Amino acid sequence: MLTSSVAPLAVAVLSVVVLSILWTQRARRSHLPPGPPPLPILGNLLDIPRKLCVADYQPLADKYGDVVYLDAVTQSIVVLGTYAGASELLDKRSSRYSDRPSLVMASLIGGDWLIPYSGYTDLWRQRRKRFHEFFSATAIRAYAYAQEAGARELVRLLLSAPEKYFDNVEFAFGSTIFSSVYGIDISSPNDEYLVMADEVMRIIKEAYTPGKFLVEVFPWMRHVPAWLPGMGFKRKAAEWSILLQEMRNKAFDAAFDKARRGDISPCVLTAILDKGSNQRQLSEDEEALARDVCGVAYLGASQGSSSTFFTFLYAMALHPDVQRRAQAEIDIVVGPSRLPLMSDRPALPYIDALVNECLRWMPTAQLGVPHRSMADDEYNGYLIPKGTLVLTNTRAIGRSKEHYVDPDEFRPERFLKDGQLNRDILSPRAYAFGFGRRICPGMHFGEASLFITVASVLHALTIKPGLDAHGGPTLPSSEDVPMKDGFLTYVSPCIIVQGIYLCALGRHPEVSGYVFEARSQTNGCHAGRKDEH
Repeated sequence: MLTSSVAPLAVAVLSVVVLSILWTQRARRSHLPPGPPPLPILGNLLDIPRKLCVADYQPLADKYGDVVYLDAVTQSIVVLGTYAGASELLDKRSSRYSDRPSLVMASLIGGDWLIPYSGYTDLWRQRRKRFHEFFSATAIRAYAYAQEAGARELVRLLLSAPEKYFDNVEFAFGSTIFSSVYGIDISSPNDEYLVMADEVMRIIKEAYTPGKFLVEVFPWMRHVPAWLPGMGFKRKAAEWSILLQEMRNKAFDAAFDKARRGDISPCVLTAILDKGSNQRQLSEDEEALARDVCGVAYLGASQGSSSTFFTFLYAMALHPDVQRRAQAEIDIVVGPSRLPLMSDRPALPYIDALVNECLRWMPTAQLGVPHRSMADDEYNGYLIPKGTLVLTNTRAIGRSKEHYVDPDEFRPERFLKDGQLNRDILSPRAYAFGFGRRICPGMHFGEASLFITVASVLHALTIKPGLDAHGGPTLPSSEDVPMKDGFLTYVSPCIIVQGIYLCALGRHPEVSGYVFEARSQTNGCHAGRKDEH
């Protein structure tokens, strides 16, 4: 009798609890930013793009607005589409939004030393502080010689081996940062250190993309044996962890040995050793910190700069009028007898504006690296729950009519006023390199390398689009140009090619690319053009 009377009561209590939970969830959802309606159990898993690609996220912004919420079951995601929103949360409230997502794959591959992606901890702050010592706007002046040498070498390679120019661009930027960090010169695009860095960047793009691996949704899967079906991520992680540690240690060990023998050029590593506690002898903690700083500096600076440089090449082939104006400024300031130097920069405002426009028009980190909120927060009446991943659509910011007139047009002069950089217009440096305490610590080095390389190439060369069989340019418009997606987004390698016979990886030989012609006023240069169109 007692049992029969208790059962209905238990059912009633359970029903009240379930309804209360559902009501609470519904009320909480009503305070969240707009987004696609979640499915039971799955939430918005089917709505979240599998790639960190702005083209896949843009339709969500077009439909739901400048602040979009996505429910990834165990993870909230917010995508910001305006500079005001990104600046308010990630700059002004950076103490709440400086964390990074805690990804299972990052832990499995041993990626905790990667400063841009590691959590907001005391150790991260130590690494960041040490990094800033050697890559601040003042500190990077010591590496100007390496940046100028890298730019000169790229000009030489573009003329002497135009058919290999995609590899040579990456080589020029990679070798510049490598010699600046480790004091070791690299002589070939096939150098093991460059190949290793490319492979590690590929790993990072895959491992750190939210939603790429199911283990991020169901963390318990990390404890399942690797030999079972569906556990391929564990086998990948085991292989990747070896490569990441090799990336961190191999070049450092080689440079450290050279430094002990006194057979090394001045570089970041020698500067770290000079600051060591005991005459070029590092404590265990100091050495670990030095390995982290050097590895991250090399890995990050070369990839970001070369990606933006590909945008520059594409823009110059598409806009010859801009190229001619830039060359005219260089001719007046530099003259025909030498290549530009970093010391020429104050007299070359149009080149600075040109670099700005490349950063704005096609930013490489179009969704940035995700931030993570460390407490519940409110923005414009919306709840941003603790633990939310925050992405910033920097491409939408760069194409905003609120900040730029005719934002889809490529116009470097938008950043000039009375012949100097206009401080009243939003500089892409305010968003292209990230926000708040997570802004890219190597931005000053990367941006300086871009400037001197752009100036040097424009001084020595003219960039033209390849021609099809009918004599027309083969380059697609900026609306149709295919992009390489990931953490870094840039014009597809199949567009960045030289001559009709060359395409990166040889996948699309029907796509012809750029023609490099030596400018007649530059001493010692010869025509680098291929005429087989």
